[in-house]
Amino acid sequence: MALLAEGISALVAIKIKARHDGFADQYNRIFMVKICVLCSAFIGFNYFNDKVSCIIANSNGMGGGFVGSVCWIQGFYIYEEMKDRLQESGYYGIPRNMDYDGINPLGQLCTTTDRALDPVSEHLCTPMTKVFYLQYQYMPFFVAALSLLFYFPYIIYKTVNMDFFSLKDTMSEDDINPDKVVKGFFDEAINKSRRMRYKSFYNICVKVLYILANCFGIMACDAMLNNDFHGYGINFMQWLKYKNSLMHAHDLRTRVIPKPGNILLPPMGFCDVHEASRDVRNTHINKHKFICEISPHVLYQYVLIVFWFLLIIGIVVSILGLVGHLLAIVANFFNINKNDSTGKVYKKITMRERDYLEYIRQKNSKIYVEVLRHLQETRLAKHSEEKENLWNEKD
Repeated sequence: MALLAEGISALVAIKIKARHDGFADQYNRIFMVKICVLCSAFIGFNYFNDKVSCIIANSNGMGGGFVGSVCWIQGFYIYEEMKDRLQESGYYGIPRNMDYDGINPLGQLCTTTDRALDPVSEHLCTPMTKVFYLQYQYMPFFVAALSLLFYFPYIIYKTVNMDFFSLKDTMSEDDINPDKVVKGFFDEAINKSRRMRYKSFYNICVKVLYILANCFGIMACDAMLNNDFHGYGINFMQWLKYKNSLMHAHDLRTRVIPKPGNILLPPMGFCDVHEASRDVRNTHINKHKFICEISPHVLYQYVLIVFWFLLIIGIVVSILGLVGHLLAIVANFFNINKNDSTGKVYKKITMRERDYLEYIRQKNSKIYVEVLRHLQETRLAKHSEEKENLWNEKD
């Protein structure tokens, strides 16, 4: 147990250090990735240790271990129509009378099979819809796979911004050569204007991808959980407003609404088991219907409510990151509108090169002045020469 605690502590540890990307990006590609792996580890530990138990009558002649294993493999179900019938439910989604598996034209519960095992006409009793739950079989792997979703934008970010990483390494040198900076990052022959514009556009796309990663995370969980995940947090907050006696009462007849966690993943469900055996003299065939507890669902309910709130926070943080990035772009345009020599230089360089200049200005004002002077001598002179040639051609 100590080894497990040590491993989890190492897993969630986040080192405080300078990083290339901003805080909004770090929330997704570091924090959310670790949360996905951590949640997967928690429910994975439960995956290998927790068992399913079913109510088995002594006369059935079947062992509880066999029934639990069979039910774990083929899944559990509740009735869709029973979700809003708390007054008639023993457990959420399960009628108080196990024989009831249909609804008659008057809207009352009924049985679709009589005691003689003869089916009842659907005009008299329409079968209720079974909603199956097998998420526990693959939940740890699904949550772990979501970590790739949050890390993927960072892969694109690193690929696009290798030049910026190189600039940071250059600016961190003890003896910085201005000519090296100019030649490496402001040479028009090497850094084509179209390529530089693409880099600026891709950085905006990375911010958008982080937003989409959180949105897709909610959509993926919602699809996996029968479309009950998207409103899980809201339902949970509304449920907290009720008194403790109403929130946790076992008798559903006294409840106003079911527990949001039970709506998402019911802890109790039906399981159908087909029994068949044969020896030399006898053949035995029977079909059983059991009520089983799915205890892993209780842990998943709490893990998923935390995950829901973190995804919503991730959407907000990612949107703020995108807005901050766009505001930085707008701030660069203020430099363009200046009428001095600096503003004229900013008009002749790409958005990516403006980012270079802003970073250089923040790190070393002396190098910034040298680079700016070089751009004034090259870009402005080139523009003046092109303008003069154009007037000569018109003459």
